[in-house]
Amino acid sequence: MRKALALGLLAVCCLAPALRADSAADVRAISDRGHEFVAAWDKDDAKAMAGIFSPEGDLINPFGRVAKGRAEIEKLFTDEHASFMKGTTFKVTHEVARVVGGEVGILDWDVDVLGLKAADGSPAPPFKNHVTIVLAKRGGTWWAEAARPVVYVPPPGAPK
Repeated sequence: MRKALALGLLAVCCLAPALRADSAADVRAISDRGHEFVAAWDKDDAKAMAGIFSPEGDLINPFGRVAKGRAEIEKLFTDEHASFMKGTTFKVTHEVARVVGGEVGILDWDVDVLGLKAADGSPAPPFKNHVTIVLAKRGGTWWAEAARPVVYVPPPGAPK
């Protein structure tokens, strides 16, 4: 009995670093996948932005527009980057990437979109938002399944 327990404990101790290494590699891969999106945003490359999404992925942008499937997501980014988002940069100010299951990950970002213009053409302040992306690992690649950028608003009655 003691021998079996000792062998089991030894196996757990030997395997735990390997499991953590795999998880750390997946966390890095999730983060890298997100930064592919950032690089595409900064180039106004709607096809590449949509390319991190699975074919069934979906997006609800902070303005409430819903896009389901990679083609609709690409159209949403094309529309935005042909107008008010054109020439902007996407700055991640805080990131948390994690694996929540063997094949599921979450990427949480605080973001400043820089370079927006006001209606009169003058520089607008940074567009601060929070983005949560749920990813699934398929065939060794992490794909965005759902993205929800949101803008936080103060609670009712809070001072401005």
